[in-house]
Amino acid sequence: MSLMRVRSVLVVLAVVVSGVGVSGGAAVQAQSVQVGGGGGWAVPTNNVRAEAKMVDESLAIDLKPGPHAYADAGLVWSLGDRFALGGRIRVQASRLRSTVDCDDGSCGAPDGLLRAATLEGRFLFTSIDWIQPYVLVGLGVVNITVDAVRDQETGRTYEEVVVTDAGGDVGLGAAIPVVSDLFLDAEVRVTGTLPGGKENAVTTLPFALGLSYRF
Repeated sequence: MSLMRVRSVLVVLAVVVSGVGVSGGAAVQAQSVQVGGGGGWAVPTNNVRAEAKMVDESLAIDLKPGPHAYADAGLVWSLGDRFALGGRIRVQASRLRSTVDCDDGSCGAPDGLLRAATLEGRFLFTSIDWIQPYVLVGLGVVNITVDAVRDQETGRTYEEVVVTDAGGDVGLGAAIPVVSDLFLDAEVRVTGTLPGGKENAVTTLPFALGLSYRF
């Protein structure tokens, strides 16, 4: 999603929220603090290439799905009986496995790590008692690191891949009340650098389950 499209989404959400307040006559009610965390599985959507030291040569690294974890903290404002607006800071990390395009199989398989820190906005639908679906948009910083690779056959070393760039995420989720103010959260999102970003930037599709508490 381009930066212009992200801005458009934020504008649309702001208009929707304003419309809810005007049409329903519902003022923003008391806010709640929310903290949460969880994990799941992240699927990378693209691969990277590592450059060889002292030689004009590169090596294709095929990134594979791996475990994902996150933590967040923020605020939730009630907008009447049907809607709520949330804002939170979220940090997340995805450990990515890999295979290497090495003909003789002597290169090993480096680990990859994608980390992101974003400021997210959420729009929640709260009219149903047993579930609160929501949409989210976030902007922040994304970093991908893939370990260096050494070809045991030739002795050649391919450099570590490190890319830090502006990024963000968009996604869908649902908060399911468990007991009192404790919620089970299920989410699917797209996390990565913005289109047109740096070379070797990586985008992932994290699927996550977690718990959040509002107080």
